Amino acid sequence: MSHVPSMADAISDATIAAIEQEMSGDGVWIDPAFAKSHGISAGDEARIEEAVASSQQANLKVVLIEVAPDDARFQGNFANLSAWLHDDAGGDATYVGWARYSEPQLKVQSYGEQPSTMSVANVANHQNPDDIVAQVVQVQELLDDGNAEQLWFDVPRDERYSWTADEGIQTSEVVGGIGVVFALGAVVAGLVMWRRRRRSRTARFTLPSTVLHTVRAAEDRRLRQEADAEVLALGEAIGAGEPGGSANALDAWQQALDHYAAARSILSQEAAPADVVGALVLARRGQDARAAAQSRKPSAWRPPVRCWFNPLHDGSTTEVTWRDDDRAVDVPACKDCAADVRAGREPDDILDFIEGERTVHYYRLDLGAWSTTGYGTLDRDLLGALRTSSTKRRALRR
Repeated sequence: MSHVPSMADAISDATIAAIEQEMSGDGVWIDPAFAKSHGISAGDEARIEEAVASSQQANLKVVLIEVAPDDARFQGNFANLSAWLHDDAGGDATYVGWARYSEPQLKVQSYGEQPSTMSVANVANHQNPDDIVAQVVQVQELLDDGNAEQLWFDVPRDERYSWTADEGIQTSEVVGGIGVVFALGAVVAGLVMWRRRRRSRTARFTLPSTVLHTVRAAEDRRLRQEADAEVLALGEAIGAGEPGGSANALDAWQQALDHYAAARSILSQEAAPADVVGALVLARRGQDARAAAQSRKPSAWRPPVRCWFNPLHDGSTTEVTWRDDDRAVDVPACKDCAADVRAGREPDDILDFIEGERTVHYYRLDLGAWSTTGYGTLDRDLLGALRTSSTKRRALRR
């Protein structure tokens, strides 16, 4: 429904206490200001309560409130709020909420033994774009039926993710014969991805250790879903297409195949967060190679240069000199990271992972080819570096 977004206040301790009380009761809490701005009536709330009570597969908890971007605890992210609530409540639960972090839409976060939430929020948002109450009710139906993923892949490909608008995703099986997949994996025990939140927040807040790990585990699940979807999209685009007839096109097509095979190999195992990031990088490089192979007059394909501070950053890069401790290194950086470096600041969104109880920049960890090449930003032959790293690991095990 259309409405004028209200400026949300930081969520107070009293509000958290009220939410937790309702979570232990009927499992539904709707902020009065949120209800007013979104046109949710008492009858609508009763409808949501009925859906929660009738849920057969999930322990549903519905928390509808605007999470302010500058909220020191939750930083505009419903995942942070749900993790905080779950850390206090414990048990197995699936939380349904609302967030504006990327774009206004329903969010679903699960903890413990709960049905898969993959594609649930996507389907609910897509089928009921102007009805929040219907979205919440459909979440319950989708979790009970377990058919959200199939419904999402039945959606026309140009209506799904913005990043698939050109290539699309098809529901056909990927044609086999990709070739031999080599074993990969820079497994780092105890690492959970940490992506620093909005730079617009006015104060930093250190989450308690248990909450920090819970939040990062939820973020890691989201990233894994994104990687699965992008690798699938690449495979299906390859299976449905064919390269041009020039030597450059054939070379680029082979690169697309090799990158797809490597990314798929990573995700076929219990990949550590560092490896999941690597799979995403490989999938995006593979998509670039595939597009080049199918262009009208392709030139020799070279992997695009990504941001060294975070290889998931989009956009063009420029070279900057980064001074870290006693060393200086020239690295490619995206527009925002480059501006920070030139202003004498550390970029706000460096790719970090949790090691023990602290966050560490990825390039300070021993992640094999991922850290030595900066996920391919310093050495464009990322596949070659991965093969070399894998060979060395096998030799050390003998």
